[in-house]
Amino acid sequence: MFTHQPFRGSTIRRRADVQRTAIVREPDTLSSRLGLAAGRGLFRLALLAVWAAVMAIWLLAYVPILGAVVALAVLLGAMQGVAGFLAVLAVALAAGVTWWWSHGASFDRLISSRVFRFGRRIRYRSGFADLMASAGLQARDASARLVVPRLLWCRLGPHADLLTVQLCPGVTREDLEERTDELRSEFRALDVRVLAHRRRGWVWLRVICADTLMEPTAPPSSAHAVDLEALPLGRREDGSPWRLRLLGRHVLMAGASGSGKSSMVAGLLVALAPAIRDGLVRVIGIDPKGGMEFGMYAELFHLLAADSDEHLVVGLEAAAALTAQRTRELRSRTRQHVPTTAEPFYVVLVDEVASLTTYIADRTLRSRAQAALGQLLTKGRAPGVSVVGCVQDPRKEVVDLRGLFTTRVGLRMTEKTEVAMVLGDGARDRGARCDQISALTPGIGYVVDDEGQTLTKVRSVYVDDEQMRWLARTYPSPTREDISSVIPVQRDEPAPRKKAKSAPTKGGESS
Repeated sequence: MFTHQPFRGSTIRRRADVQRTAIVREPDTLSSRLGLAAGRGLFRLALLAVWAAVMAIWLLAYVPILGAVVALAVLLGAMQGVAGFLAVLAVALAAGVTWWWSHGASFDRLISSRVFRFGRRIRYRSGFADLMASAGLQARDASARLVVPRLLWCRLGPHADLLTVQLCPGVTREDLEERTDELRSEFRALDVRVLAHRRRGWVWLRVICADTLMEPTAPPSSAHAVDLEALPLGRREDGSPWRLRLLGRHVLMAGASGSGKSSMVAGLLVALAPAIRDGLVRVIGIDPKGGMEFGMYAELFHLLAADSDEHLVVGLEAAAALTAQRTRELRSRTRQHVPTTAEPFYVVLVDEVASLTTYIADRTLRSRAQAALGQLLTKGRAPGVSVVGCVQDPRKEVVDLRGLFTTRVGLRMTEKTEVAMVLGDGARDRGARCDQISALTPGIGYVVDDEGQTLTKVRSVYVDDEQMRWLARTYPSPTREDISSVIPVQRDEPAPRKKAKSAPTKGGESS
């Protein structure tokens, strides 16, 4: 019914209504004016009373414990009179105070938080049409009717609410994205983000009401079953777990120094640890810092390159050669690799991508690194090789490879322009304010994927050095390959001798 033209949007006022209002004359006598004002006041008061009664019944149904108490009080009041009604309310009040004092968490979950959420629902519904019109999200149809987007449903949560909005003709999703600051201010929220809806002409408004990312999250237990399509890496802004799909994906993590890239990489290894021990996943580490980052937990890596620029490039080339070999083996068998212990899933973990594509002094090595990385990003997803790259300065040449990373994570950045370089054009307008993330909250960032271009604010788990050492001792990789065995041996062969020319004979012919 909502897709039918007359029901799209909410009509505020018609031009005919304005014209009729202009020609209506007020009564001349004072008594007539007072009577008319009293009639209007009583009518509005009656409407307000009906609305308040409906909201009260709705509140009692939304908070079942409160509804049960009121129902019991009304029942005893009908049987015992006013004394019974007041007695039930007094006992309920004393029990509520005792409950709040002794078990505040459960009281907040069952009573106070639901009451506050219901208050947010009233705020959303009572002035939504006026808010749309005030923000300029309005249009006029052929009948001169002023229409605005319509609020259909409110799905309330403890930390974030999801509003389903039906757009009216003339108002687009991009228009709402440009007015998120006005919506955030009116809703008294921390942030408002516009999400794509699966139905055309509808959008979701995610209203963030509480900050759940201030405190870091502890890493999950490493004894869990590994799902490469839903790796637990932290917490989302609505309080739900943040799960990253790595199978068939490449991930780029960008952020300034101290923004939390190391914690995010450590959280990824914690999530992969059981699969690494079982031989289902093999990790190839490329550490331009000489092993200071990955050397602490080197036992988790199948292959670790860190000693020199040549070792870094050879490690990338080894992963690229593996990709090409597996592609040939899977030809005509399948279009998507399924990880097994015989054919494991490979993760190429690059600590600083710009060190390979920009900072290597040797031009030949630098071009080899760019070629190997490009081959991995273009051909690695189907044969089961995923690249997880970190970058500190997105203004370098690594930006040219941004489009090949299907999932991008933007941590704290120093400038506004860097947000678009990593997350794409218009990402900051849609809510990814990476330049405003505090330096006191490392690990907070915004995630965008290539499927829906949906932005999500997340915070990764925090793993300290001692936990990573314990993880390396407990879940070591069953296979180890030394980088020196991958480097081809360069043998010095003697230069070919030039053939000596024979002296010409007397007849002019050479002997």
